[in-house]
Amino acid sequence: MKSFWVIANPESDNGKGAAVIPGVRRALEARGIDFVIHTTEAPGHAQELAGVARKEAARLLVVGGDGTIHEVAGGLLASGRFGPEDAEPPPIAILPVGTGNDFFRMVRSGSTVQDATRALCDGVPRRFDVGEVRWPGGTRLFVNLVGVGIDVEVLRRRSSFARLPGLAQYLCALGAALVGYEPIPMRVTVRPESGEPVVLEGEVLLAAVTVGPSVGGGFMLSPRATPADGLLDLFHATRLGVMKVLRYLPGILRGAGIARPEITEIQGTHFRFETLDGRMLSFELDGELMETDTPAVEIHVRASALPVLELPG
Repeated sequence: MKSFWVIANPESDNGKGAAVIPGVRRALEARGIDFVIHTTEAPGHAQELAGVARKEAARLLVVGGDGTIHEVAGGLLASGRFGPEDAEPPPIAILPVGTGNDFFRMVRSGSTVQDATRALCDGVPRRFDVGEVRWPGGTRLFVNLVGVGIDVEVLRRRSSFARLPGLAQYLCALGAALVGYEPIPMRVTVRPESGEPVVLEGEVLLAAVTVGPSVGGGFMLSPRATPADGLLDLFHATRLGVMKVLRYLPGILRGAGIARPEITEIQGTHFRFETLDGRMLSFELDGELMETDTPAVEIHVRASALPVLELPG
């Protein structure tokens, strides 16, 4: 019989991942189940472990933040096929130990060790959508966010504020990034669930496609986004001055949405980002900076791809 697996990142949230592992072990031992705990040793290791877990694990508990979940999903869904010859990936439970924990905000579960181990053992799977980014020579999955524009500059600056909690860290990095930032001339094409494609063209402050509503540790960029509707959500903001950004922030933080001519929110199944000045595109992928040698990327939804364990009721 397949055992239950734990993939734990001991470095997550400045070492808090290591601190919770003994409690996870005790909680699972108390249940008398067959389990194994694997700790990650370097970036990319969680993806390697998940590739093995796909064949050997009955269920999988991920201990870490958004980056660890991103890697695990990449390992579980690497082939993109789930035919008779290609086994269904094991469902995952989450113990959120990260800076932002935006993925966990989509999961119907508690955040304690006991909640996570109960979800692992007794949880009910719900199928989450994931996104896929493609460009010449590259394909990557994301579980929550791909962002272009100011989001890339925020990511580059976040390490300077690493001692702060997730949302405060994002806001401080955003303030630093806005100083002197020049928006990117871009064309964004959206293929909605029905109807003709929508084309947005101009100078972009931020273009972000998300699976769920929250980014940056609680920044409710797309409040209507849900992880199981077969759609991705675009937040598109053109050139905004610093004062307008500050004026709009409280509404975004509350999840109230922003009805302004500079901001477009639209759902779709397929998106294309293309720079208009020929520059090579850089983007954020679940907190990872991606540099490409192409001016355009394609983004599409892989609906119901990732089984996630949630507490019943």
